[in-house]
Amino acid sequence: MMKLMLPVASIHQTAVHNSESLTFGVEVMDKLFGELKIGELVVFHGSQVCHFFSELLCVRSQLSIVEGGLSSPAVFIDGGNRFDPYLISENARLLGLDPEETLKNIWVSRAFTSYQLTILVTEKLPEVLRWLKPKLVVISDIAALYCDSDIGLFEAKKTFNRIVCFLWNMAKGKNLLFVVTSFSSGNRRKRLLEQHLIGRSDIAAKIEEGNPHVKLTLEKHPSKPAVSVDLHYNEPRNQFLLEEFMEV
Repeated sequence: MMKLMLPVASIHQTAVHNSESLTFGVEVMDKLFGELKIGELVVFHGSQVCHFFSELLCVRSQLSIVEGGLSSPAVFIDGGNRFDPYLISENARLLGLDPEETLKNIWVSRAFTSYQLTILVTEKLPEVLRWLKPKLVVISDIAALYCDSDIGLFEAKKTFNRIVCFLWNMAKGKNLLFVVTSFSSGNRRKRLLEQHLIGRSDIAAKIEEGNPHVKLTLEKHPSKPAVSVDLHYNEPRNQFLLEEFMEV
């Protein structure tokens, strides 16, 4: 199994705190980002490792507050058809959680068209929030479905911008943490939509896979400067687990 060789000890005990914020439980990540706070819109864009981090946070949100979690279920709106129950289960196991219960505590809904995603976010999500009462909402590959050639550029930009504003307002008004991913693409429209998304975000990071490293660039943060960190590994791999971030 590939191991990421980090410059410092990776898995650590999160400092005891009482604030409603979420940590990665990975030392280099928590130093880079600090705590992800309720009310923030966080964007990860770039490689598939974005997805690993988003699912890791879905698991960690179920940890207690003193463990760096939110003591909360999570919502995962899947715009990229990426949700991986195996990844959730394995990371739950590594964190000492029951995999089956962890999966039950993540409400998943998939969208296959931009219309479905728009309805999920603007109509279905507010209903789910009322009965599930999550503190974390993840939306995967949010811009992809608005790049369909059947949708005009003006309409795509208009609808996407409305969705992003809706998420930003909901994060602030409903005291939620939103984590949104967007995967790399040569599509010019997707890059334009992504830039609007980053512009509205509180925190934004670009994640790039190279050989032999994953490059993490913090592009936007309310209190931290822009900086890059390389996470080195031994060999390429299509699947990441929390084990990859543990000391060998």
